[in-house]
Amino acid sequence: MKNYILSFTRKSYNSLLSSGIYHDLSPGMKKTVFLMNRILLLAIMVNLTGLVYYFIFDLYLSALVNLVTGVIFSAGIYCNYLRKMHMARFLSIVAINFYFVAINLVEGLQAGEYFFYFPAFMALIFMARIFKGYKWLIGMYGATAIIAILCFWFIPGKGIQSVTNNIAKEIFYSRFILSVILTIYIAFLMVRINRRNEKILLEEKKFADSIFNTSLDAVFIINSATGIIYDCNKRTFELFETEKKEDISGTHFKKWIEEDKIPVVEALSKGLSSSASRWQGEMNVTTKNGKIVFCFASAVFFRYKKEGYIKISILDITGLKQAEFQLIQAKEKAESATKMKTRFLSNMSHELRTPLNGIIGASNLLLDDNYLASQKAPLDIIKYSSEHMIRLVNDILDHTKIEAGKMDLVNASVNLSTLMDKIISQFNGDLITKDVMFSAVIDPHLNINFHTDETRIHQIISNLLSNAIKFTAKGSIVLTAKKIYSTSARATVQFAVEDTGIGIPANRMHEIFESFTQADVNTTRKYGGTGLGLTIVRDLLRMFNSELKVKSEEGKGSRFEFILELQIEGDARMYISDKEKAAFLPMNGVKVLIAEDNAVNLAIVKRFLLKWGIHVIAAVNGREALERYRQEHFNLILLDLEMPEMDGAEALQEIRKSDADMPVMAFTAAVYENIQADLYSKGFDDYIHKPFRPEELYRKIQQLVYNRKRA
Repeated sequence: MKNYILSFTRKSYNSLLSSGIYHDLSPGMKKTVFLMNRILLLAIMVNLTGLVYYFIFDLYLSALVNLVTGVIFSAGIYCNYLRKMHMARFLSIVAINFYFVAINLVEGLQAGEYFFYFPAFMALIFMARIFKGYKWLIGMYGATAIIAILCFWFIPGKGIQSVTNNIAKEIFYSRFILSVILTIYIAFLMVRINRRNEKILLEEKKFADSIFNTSLDAVFIINSATGIIYDCNKRTFELFETEKKEDISGTHFKKWIEEDKIPVVEALSKGLSSSASRWQGEMNVTTKNGKIVFCFASAVFFRYKKEGYIKISILDITGLKQAEFQLIQAKEKAESATKMKTRFLSNMSHELRTPLNGIIGASNLLLDDNYLASQKAPLDIIKYSSEHMIRLVNDILDHTKIEAGKMDLVNASVNLSTLMDKIISQFNGDLITKDVMFSAVIDPHLNINFHTDETRIHQIISNLLSNAIKFTAKGSIVLTAKKIYSTSARATVQFAVEDTGIGIPANRMHEIFESFTQADVNTTRKYGGTGLGLTIVRDLLRMFNSELKVKSEEGKGSRFEFILELQIEGDARMYISDKEKAAFLPMNGVKVLIAEDNAVNLAIVKRFLLKWGIHVIAAVNGREALERYRQEHFNLILLDLEMPEMDGAEALQEIRKSDADMPVMAFTAAVYENIQADLYSKGFDDYIHKPFRPEELYRKIQQLVYNRKRA
């Protein structure tokens, strides 16, 4: 029973101490409420003790005063519970003063009630401490002191309650002893709280010093009036390679800061607010040993105890600067290597295209002329081999463009049915020596105009067909193009190339799209190739927002398919196919000047032009072409870009000085970034690549000459 009572009392006491302490209060506010509850509970216990004491001596009026006072103190705790701490403080002051006035009136001064003023005044110090402010302290002390004076002045020695001398003397001494005990206890609390606060301050200082000295930034604290370094952290004398803090503290900041940043720091002491009181940027500092350190610094002006200070934080970024420098060097090397690679590929393209132009042109001429039946197969092989080689060159150049992000799609009017016919006719010769059946299923609904990039679609399907032919020794190859969905504005078209070739192993499927990689080393040895075909197809389809899907089984064949969403031309009309057109109608009366330094290429292009009824004048360099131009009238000029003495671009500049409308077409084997825009900017009306397709050259000449005559 005794333990139960003690446990209940302890829990009740702790609950009252915690009254009003909520989780959302700050730690400081929780301590304030706890301390105030402690003072109020102490006052309640003193009143309860007096209540018991007075009942023993039958002093009921005194007991009533203690009871009322205890109730008022209890109301103060309840106010804390209701989060009305200002009301709790007010009730506490009222209770103290009520007690002194009432008890003195009841008992008189003979009972020694004034002894309680000592612990009461100390308790008021707690109240002022809890609620900071000199006004409250003066107000509480003033009100209590006035009431005390009035009590001593007006209240007689004996009160309205009859108290014998013996009881009055006993109450006097008991109050004296109790007031001493309360005063000592409250003083003990004050000392304890002060020591605790001092310990907290020391720990906070220690914590702040730890942060200050473990910072990666070197930190100066400078007196803004004198410029003397007031303090610095450990990192500072490490950065400046000094032995101790004292080597820096007490010196002028100008000794450690580079000259061009001194005005910035000095200006901070004059800026007392906002942007004028802070700065940040890069600066170089020189250590005691003369070493230059690259740093990032920030400086801020602040006031402490009416003194102005500047805090400068300095972070060593030498490592970052070195890494940045190395990165710039690496970037420059990479850009230089890219330029060299581009130049190399352009030069190689030119060197390869020039002889290929002769080979392909000669084979086309021979195939157009009368030849023996036994010569057909060798001529087809020559044409196939040279066109295959030019496709390899184009693949390497296109792959480089795509990697560099320099390739853009062209949006022009294209008839897909006509385009598919061109692609099919291109590969007929490739199947001559193979035991392979080739078939094409082309949807007749594709015989309308679409807005898309004809060259890239041609390239995608050509690469897929080239692979199918390469890896299919016997069986069949099927090319399919069909419209699977359509609206008035757009159509969704599915393309597929299916073969019965060697297929792709399942464990090698992920490798077929890697640059310069084929599914098997043996495949490369047996079939050859660069390993770029499918990589280019994948990258080009991504530009069309499409994806290449592959289904393959080793030894049974493969199926490659993709879907394109194409815009239908507004005035879509049926195309007249090339087969229905009269091929290469004579262009009698047309006179063309050709400037070409390569004899083989000159002979090839001249032979084709003569077959089309065109009168041809030849020159071997730009200077000779310019002389011929000034002597005769021409309908068209065909200029090679790279020629001795004067190149094509220089010759064109001279031509444009006298005739801005003369149709001039570039005849080049060069391939480089933005070639079309570059040639147009130089004044060319069009261009054609070597090796050229006869039908393309014919079409371009016809367009330029027709436009000229019409103008």
